[in-house]
This record gives sequence, C-alpha cells and structure tokens, in this order.
Amino acid sequence: MKRTTRTVRNTERRNHSRNEVNWFVTLETSGGTRIGETKDVSRGGAFIYCARPLEPRETFSFVISVPQRGTALTGKGRVVWSNPYGMGVRLNMASSPHSSRY
Repeated sequence: MKRTTRTVRNTERRNHSRNEVNWFVTLETSGGTRIGETKDVSRGGAFIYCARPLEPRETFSFVISVPQRGTALTGKGRVVWSNPYGMGVRLNMASSPHSSRY
C-alpha cells in the first residue's frame, strides 16, 4: 500500500517515542474516581484504556503504578482526544515519583 503525504505527516507529528506498558492508573476528576490501564507512555503523554473515557479537554490528577520499579508516578493531566476505547492524554508529572506499596 502506498503511503500518502498525509499519513507521513500524521506519523511524524509525535515529538517523543512511545513505550508499550500495562500499568494501572487511578484518575481523580471533578466527577469522581476512574480506574484505567496505561497502554503506552511517552515523555509527554500516554494512551489510557478506560471503560468510561473522559471527554477532550477534561483535566484530572493521576497515580500510575509502575510495578517493575515499586513506585508510582503522580501529577496532573489533560485529555487531548477520546474514543470508546480510551483516551490520549498529556501528562505533567510531579517533580519526583514517590514510593508506593501494593
């Protein structure tokens, strides 16, 4: 299949490479708590699978469990796009991850 210029442009818009992960995430919103799973993460954002995704431009606080390191990442985020399967989010991490017990 021939790639079009449009496809190439969309692919190259990403500033940071993504890493596939399966990390649980807790989202705190003005409407309550939601649980999801981080499916990929990059320096600037993530894709979060969630049974009830948030709407674009919604903001939230998060805690992402990173079991391989025994830590959790915390911070604030904003939904960039959303569909029935999950959402692309921009993340602003707290200054340093904190230890987590689980």
